Amino acid sequence: MKTLHFSFTKTFLVLCLCKNSESFTCNDGYTCFEEENTDVVWVMASGSGSPCSSVCENGLYSTAGYKCKGDQPSHKTIEEFEHVSQGLGINCNSGGCWSGSAGDMAWVSRDLNTNRNCYLPKTSEVYSCSKSSSNANCFGERYDMVCPCEQKAQVPTEAPTNPICEVKADPFLPCKEPFSCWKDNDKDIVWVMGDEIFSDCRGTCQQALDEHSDFYVCKSDEPIDATAVELEPISTGLGFSCKAGGCSFQPDGAVWIDRTQNCDRSCKFPLNTEGNYDCHASVGNANCFGERYTQVCPCNVKALDEACEFSCPDHSAPISKWPKDDDGTSCLESINYWRWKACFDGWPECPPAGLPPIVECTSCHQCANSQSEYDNVHGSHKSFTRCGEFVQGSGGGRTCRDVINAFVSERGEFGGLCKGHCGPIVAPGCTEFHWGRTLNPNNAGFYHYTLNWGNCNTNKCDAHCDSAEAGTINECFPSGIDTPGCSDTPSTNEPTGSPVEPTGSPVEPTGSPVEPTGSPVSKNTDAPTVSAPVMMKVKNVKSEAKSNKNNYSPKLDMFILGLDKIRLTGVDIVLMYNSTKPNGNKIEGELPMITKGKRGKAAFKFPRIKNEKTMDVRVISIEKEGYEYDENTNKKLNGCRVFSSDCPTYTIGPVDNV
Repeated sequence: MKTLHFSFTKTFLVLCLCKNSESFTCNDGYTCFEEENTDVVWVMASGSGSPCSSVCENGLYSTAGYKCKGDQPSHKTIEEFEHVSQGLGINCNSGGCWSGSAGDMAWVSRDLNTNRNCYLPKTSEVYSCSKSSSNANCFGERYDMVCPCEQKAQVPTEAPTNPICEVKADPFLPCKEPFSCWKDNDKDIVWVMGDEIFSDCRGTCQQALDEHSDFYVCKSDEPIDATAVELEPISTGLGFSCKAGGCSFQPDGAVWIDRTQNCDRSCKFPLNTEGNYDCHASVGNANCFGERYTQVCPCNVKALDEACEFSCPDHSAPISKWPKDDDGTSCLESINYWRWKACFDGWPECPPAGLPPIVECTSCHQCANSQSEYDNVHGSHKSFTRCGEFVQGSGGGRTCRDVINAFVSERGEFGGLCKGHCGPIVAPGCTEFHWGRTLNPNNAGFYHYTLNWGNCNTNKCDAHCDSAEAGTINECFPSGIDTPGCSDTPSTNEPTGSPVEPTGSPVEPTGSPVEPTGSPVSKNTDAPTVSAPVMMKVKNVKSEAKSNKNNYSPKLDMFILGLDKIRLTGVDIVLMYNSTKPNGNKIEGELPMITKGKRGKAAFKFPRIKNEKTMDVRVISIEKEGYEYDENTNKKLNGCRVFSSDCPTYTIGPVDNV
């Protein structure tokens, strides 16, 4: 360890005498440590949500300047990280969330204690230069970034040339480090290379080119370049030539380039030569005897409300759009209002190209509802991470707009900056969220709302909803507010361009929501239009019969699907059952249930019976407003449609004795 530096005041700067010919200054708000026998200066940013590319640039001052060291090997354990943490003046403890991992970053809990909770890049071989801790928190604990930094070249150099391959880069600028950019003027595409191993082209295009006044996104319909000949104009523009490499693996929907700075570089091409570039693909930990890769990404300019593409049916729209109603009270309308207003009013969080509209992850809505119900009893954030989220906000209000406005009002606590609960609302680039609320309001008419930011982990949400026991506080349920539907083709009725300056609400928030005055007025005075019902069917049934000594409790899950391909919630099902109890008495009855969850599932649990007995189940009714049940389209089991007139009875059991 050579030096240790702290800088906490606005007037005190620390000067480090480095082994390089030039010294550096550790700027105010940063803690710096120069690692012995390396070119690395470790910088901890106090209160910063910036990525390491910015931390290194802003935390250290020298004539040559500093940049993030993008190939710095990661520290995966507290012991490996110890020399860095001690150099920064802290002792690390393992954090209590996310299995102690910060993905491909290093986070340190934000407090002034010597002992801190540390999260390390356990899932990556190198540190990320482009990601940040943002508003991540573990039960209210927030984090500072720790970043590896190196000095930039003191003499500007031209892009690398090689007299053998005679390739010289033609950079498109500005292009953020550590990325390389080249523009194909014929196609009007900017090709970008140099992403982190777990980054996809969606993030790469936005991060590398976010200093432009145009909004760049990954071009999802660009045909893949499947050979070195096809890639040659791009590789030449980026300053390298392709060569054959070792190992025979082929990426899917991507072109990988080795991460060296050589002119001749190993290139990996996809097996499927007919597809397009996959904007969601990433390199991950793929390597060939230690040779690691970056990918080439096609980026083009799009209008903000045409740029961000999302998958159906997990999201509210295939392309995020501005809201039609500036006065809307939904979460989606309220958040997008403030994203637009932040740029209209010139907030410092607004990038040069602006903020595109956000989209809702509808597949996790019911999971978030269960969080609100649980946290309303046990305290905010007590169910944090249940639905796969990394950043969460919660609050009370009659509508989601009340809660979002209260989040925005926190700008007053940060000198006009959108931090704390406000921060995720103005997150840059194409992003997403999901929300939930309690089933019923309190005596004041307030619901408890949960806002989960930045991801859409459908599998985890489904896993929770499928495992949560019906009737408990962990149960998933619909909120009673229709969440937007998603089709694979964008609606032609959606607005285009930016919204106009609103002339009414929502107004700049001043604090907590206030009691409404007056009575609500219905905007719709016309008689409703009656349309033909949509047919629905039993998509599937699953039974379970687990024995406990000499008897068992039969269970049956039913899944209802509309013929419009929508998995239905709120379907009223009544089943009739009959069997023999363990004491020999006959049992029969009716059991009602309502379908719930994203999968449209109704979970039936019948009385316990003897192992050698069976439970016979029949449908009495399946009803939902606007739908009509058609037994002739039900799932076929053993060649016969379940619960149809041909196969009216479904039998559970018997089971073997334990």
